Amino acid sequence: MDRFQVAEGFEVNLFATDPMVVKPIQMNWDAQGRLWVVSSTIYPHLKPGETANDKILVIEDTDRDGIADKSTVFAEGLFTPTGLLPGDGGVYVANSTEILHLKDTNGDGKADETKKILSGFGTGDTHHLIHTFRWGPDGLMYFNQSIYIYSHVETPYGIRRLEGGGVWQYNTKTQQLEVFAKGLVNPWGLQFDKWGKSFLTDGAGREGINYAFPGATFLTAPGAERILSGLNPGQPKHSGLDIISGAHMPAALSGSLITNDFRANRVNRFVLEEQGSGFVSKQADDLLWTDHIGFRPVDILMGPDGAIYIADWYNPIIQHGEVDFFDARRDQQHGRIWRITKKDSPLVKYPDLQNKTIPELLEALKSEENWERLQAKLILKNKDEKEVKDALSKWIAALETSNTEYEHHLLEALWIHQAIGDVNVPLLQKLLTAQNPEARAAAIRVLVHWKENIPETQSLLVTAIKDNHATVRLEAIVGIANFKTMEATVATLSALDQTMDVNLDFALWHTVNNLSPVWLPEVLKNPTYFGDMDKTIFALNTVSDPKSTSLLAELYSSNKVPDKYLELVREKLAKYGTAEDLTKIYLQVINPALANTENQLEDLEILYKAAAARKLEPQHTSSQLRTLLKEANESVEVKVLQLVGMWKKADLLDLLLQKNVTGNEEVRKAAMEAMGKLDDEGSQEVLLTMAKTHKNESIRVLAISQLVKTAPEKAADAAIVLLTKKPSDTDTRNLFAAFLSSNNATEVLANTLSSTGIPSETAKIGRKAMQELLPLHRRTKDAAIKLKDALEASGGVLPPEKMPQQLDNRQIYALGQEVKTLGDPVIGEAIYRRQSMMCQNCHGIGGAGGQLGPDLSSLGTSLPVDNIIKSILEPTESIKEGFELQKITKNDGGILMGYLINDGAREVVLRDMAGNENGIPKSQIKSLEKVPGSLMPAGITASLEKQDFINLVSYLSKLGSNGDFRVTNEKLVRRWKAATEFKVLRKDAGVDGWESLPGNNLSQMPKGLYSKVAGDLPLSDIPTITDNNDKKFSLVQFEVNILKAGEFSLKLTGVDQAKVWVSGNEISLNKGTGATNLSVGKQWVNIAIDREKADEGSLKVLIIDGEANSAQSQVIVGQ
Repeated sequence: MDRFQVAEGFEVNLFATDPMVVKPIQMNWDAQGRLWVVSSTIYPHLKPGETANDKILVIEDTDRDGIADKSTVFAEGLFTPTGLLPGDGGVYVANSTEILHLKDTNGDGKADETKKILSGFGTGDTHHLIHTFRWGPDGLMYFNQSIYIYSHVETPYGIRRLEGGGVWQYNTKTQQLEVFAKGLVNPWGLQFDKWGKSFLTDGAGREGINYAFPGATFLTAPGAERILSGLNPGQPKHSGLDIISGAHMPAALSGSLITNDFRANRVNRFVLEEQGSGFVSKQADDLLWTDHIGFRPVDILMGPDGAIYIADWYNPIIQHGEVDFFDARRDQQHGRIWRITKKDSPLVKYPDLQNKTIPELLEALKSEENWERLQAKLILKNKDEKEVKDALSKWIAALETSNTEYEHHLLEALWIHQAIGDVNVPLLQKLLTAQNPEARAAAIRVLVHWKENIPETQSLLVTAIKDNHATVRLEAIVGIANFKTMEATVATLSALDQTMDVNLDFALWHTVNNLSPVWLPEVLKNPTYFGDMDKTIFALNTVSDPKSTSLLAELYSSNKVPDKYLELVREKLAKYGTAEDLTKIYLQVINPALANTENQLEDLEILYKAAAARKLEPQHTSSQLRTLLKEANESVEVKVLQLVGMWKKADLLDLLLQKNVTGNEEVRKAAMEAMGKLDDEGSQEVLLTMAKTHKNESIRVLAISQLVKTAPEKAADAAIVLLTKKPSDTDTRNLFAAFLSSNNATEVLANTLSSTGIPSETAKIGRKAMQELLPLHRRTKDAAIKLKDALEASGGVLPPEKMPQQLDNRQIYALGQEVKTLGDPVIGEAIYRRQSMMCQNCHGIGGAGGQLGPDLSSLGTSLPVDNIIKSILEPTESIKEGFELQKITKNDGGILMGYLINDGAREVVLRDMAGNENGIPKSQIKSLEKVPGSLMPAGITASLEKQDFINLVSYLSKLGSNGDFRVTNEKLVRRWKAATEFKVLRKDAGVDGWESLPGNNLSQMPKGLYSKVAGDLPLSDIPTITDNNDKKFSLVQFEVNILKAGEFSLKLTGVDQAKVWVSGNEISLNKGTGATNLSVGKQWVNIAIDREKADEGSLKVLIIDGEANSAQSQVIVGQ
C-alpha cells in the first residue's frame, strides 16, 4: 500500500484481501450494504483433470470501520463466472454461456436453489463471455459481451441474436431480452448517470469513454454500416466504470467518470461536458496510481458509505492470449479490494433499506446517494404492486414543485412504474413536457418501452423530434424507428431542419434506413416528395437499393446534390453505381464547360474508382478521350490516362507514347502505367523496348514494373540486364518490389536469376527488400525460398546478425536481466524513432502513429520484459486480438491482405500494409478468411548492435511508467505533418516566403511526424526548407477538431521565433501562448519555425482548455 500514489485530499486503505477475496472479476452491492464478488481461480482455462470450482463471495464490513471482517462463500462449483448482480431475492450469475439465478432459501448464507434464466450465449473466448452485470435506473438488467462471442438466445419472445461485442437489456419480470447497443472489442465497463444515460469502457479499445444510447453501434460490430466513436481518441484501454456522486465526495468531482487503466496500474478520472446530443470528455488527474506491476484494477464502484471501491485482480500477468496460458507467473490465489475515501469528509451513514416501509423506501428516492436510490427501487420492484402504486400516488402528490430536484423525483417515480410493469400515462406526459431536457429525454425512452400500451406514442415522438434540445431529439429519432409510417419518416427527416451532430446523424441514418420500405417507392416516383433536396439526398444515402443509386446519379448529374452531401454521393456512386449511372457522370466529364475544373477531377475520380474496384466503365469512345486529353491540364491528364489504362483503350497507345515524351514526371508515369494495363501485344512491345533501351534507369524500372503484371518472363529478362549495370539503390529496391508483389512474379524472377547471376551488391539489396517487403505468410512459399537461394548464390548473403534473432527461453531470460541492469530507455526511444526501424509506421503511442499494430502507450506496465523480447523476435507467436491478418479473395481473383476494420452489411473495410483503409463491396468478395502471420516482419532488429537492442527493449519496458515514458492527461499535440520542399509550398499555396506564410491557407503537408512520449517533437526530426530569399525555416502543422466554436488557446515551448496561424489568420503569441476564435470543424494549425534561431531542442504544443466560452476541441491523432 505504501507504493500507491493517491490524488491530493484522498487516502486509500485495504478493504479486503486474500483469503477473504481471491481473483475478483466483478462486484456489485446489495441492499444490505454487502459487497458481492465473483471469483475465478481457473481463469484463463480449466486445466486437464481439474474440476471447476469458481465462487461467489459475499464480503461484509459489519462494524463499518472501512475494513471487511466477514467473507461468505455463497456459491461454488461455477465455471468461469464473469458477472454477478444481487437482486430479486438472490443473485444473477454469468456462468460461461448461461445466466443463473441463485437463491438462499433457508437463511444459512449459502445458495441452495439454482434456476437457469437464459442460455445460448457464445463461448468463443474466456475473457469475452457475457459479463459486467448492472441494474439500470429503470429496474432493467444490463450486461455486456465481447468481440468473439456470437450469442443466439431463445426467449419467450423469440430468438435474440448478438454477434460480436455489445450490450444486452433484460427485463427480469417479463423475461424480455433485447440488444441495447452493439460493438466494441472487450467492453468491461458499463454505468448509468442519474438521468439514465449510459456509458461504456473498452478493455481492448483505444477511445476511452463511449456514450451509448439505444441502437448505438461502435467499431467491430458485424454488419454495421455506420459506427460511433469514443469520446477520448488515443486514450488507454479501460475496465470497469462508475460515476462519482454523493455527499462524501467533493462536489467538484460529482459526475466525474472513474475507470481503471489496468495495464498502467492506474485509476483514471474523466470529466464530461454536454455537447449537442452527446458529450465532450476530458481526462482529469488520476485518483490512484502505482508502479507495482501486480496492481490490476478491473472493476470500480461507489459504495453505500460514499467511498470508492476497486477490485484488484492482482497479477503481474494480465494478457489472455499474448502470454502463455501456462506461464508460471500467472497468479491464481491472490486478490484485493481497495477503498478510496476523502480526507476530513464524513462518510455516508447508509440506512438498512431491507426493513424500510414502502413510504420510507419512496423517500429514499430523494437521496443524493445513487446506491440508496437504486436499491430502494429494486426492493420496491418486488413489493406488492397495488401497495406500491397507491403509495407512489401519495408520494408524488406530496412532492414540492419548487424543489430543484422535483423533476428528477418524478423520473424516479416513473422508473418505479416501469420496473413494476405499470403504465402511468399522466406521469409520463408530465415528464414529456418537463422543464429539464434530461427529464424529457429519459421520459421518451420510457415512452418507447411502453409503446405497445400507448396508442399516441408515434404522435408524441413526432412532437419530440421538434424539441429544442438535441438529446431529446436523439431519443425521439431512435424511438420512432418502431413505426413504419410515412408520418414517422417525414417527422424524422424534419430533424435536418435543426442543428445536427454526430449522434443525431447516426440515429437519423439508421431510422430512415429502417423506414425505407415506406418512403423509397414514393421518392423513386417523385424525387421532390419531401419538398427539400437535403432530405431527399440524406434519405437516398441510407439505402443500398440499386434504384436509389441510379436516382442519386441522376440528381448528381443534374447538379441537384447540395454541397455538403457531394462527397458521400460520389463515394456511393463509385462503389455501387451501374454502367448507366457512370455514363451520366462521364457525359459531365466530357462537357467542355466543365473542362479543368475541380468538379471534372472529382467526376474522373468516381469513374477511376469504379473501374479499379469493379472493372466497370461507362459508354464512351476513344475520340472523346483524345479530345479530353488535348484540352486537359496536368491534373486532368493524369486522371484520363489512368482511365485509358483501366478501360484498356489499346487504340490510344500512340497518345500514351506521346504523353510519355511530352508530359511531366507525373504524366509520364501515368502514361506508362496505362500501357501496362492495356495487356495487348503492341503496348507490351513498347514497354519492353523502354525497359531495355531507355536512357533513364528509373523509366526502365517503371516499364519493367508494368511488364511484371502481364509478361513476367520478359520483365525478368529485362530486369536481369538492368541489375547487372548496378542501378541506384532506390531503383534496385523498386525493381525487386515489383517482382515481390505476387508469388508468380517472384518465382519467375527466381528462375531467371538461378541461371544468370547479378552483382553481389545488387543481390544484397534484393535480400533486404525481401526481408522488408515480403509478408511473413509468403516467406515459406517455394517462390520466396527459390529467390532467396538465387540471390544468395549471387553473393546476396546478408551480413551476420548483429543481434541474434533465434534465442531460447534461457537466453531470453538472461537478455531480460541485461535490459533491467544495462538498458538506457532514453537511447532506446531514439532507436525506436529511427526511420529505418519503421516502428512508428505501425504503432502509435498516445494514439499518434501507425495503426497497423497495437498502441504501445502502456506496453511496459502490461507485458513482462521477456515477453516484449519474444514479441519482437517472433512476431507471429503472439497476435493481439483485433490484429489477426485477414485475406480477401475477390471474384476476379484479386487478393487483398490487411486487418479487419469493419465487416458491414454492404462492404468489408480492411486496413492494408500502408495503413490505408479500403472498403470492398461484399458483392465483389469471393472469400474472407484469417491467415496465420503478422504484418510485423521478423528480423527487424537483426541489424542492431546488441546494446542498441537492449536499449530499445528498455524503452519499451518503461512505456506507461511514471515520468517521461507515460502519456499524460495533458492535451498535447502528438501527430504532425511537415513541409519538405519550398517549391511545393509555392506551387500549391502560392507562398512567397517566410514573411508571407501566415497569410496562406495551407493544405495538408506530406511528411508525417510524431512527438516523443513526453509530448515534445525534436527539431532535428523536422525538415528545414529554404525560401527564395535563402531564409531557412521549418513548417509543421497539426489538426484539431473543434466541437464547439469559441476561443482556442495553445502554448508553445522550445522555440522562441515562430509564426502560428489557422486558415490564413495569424495567432499572436505572448511568451509562447496565444488564442484565436475558431468555428466548428476540423482545421489545420500551422507553425513556422525560424531555423536560423532554433537549431536544437524540441517543440511542444499544449492545448489549453479555458472557461465556458472557450472552444471545445480534440487534437486529432492517428497516422
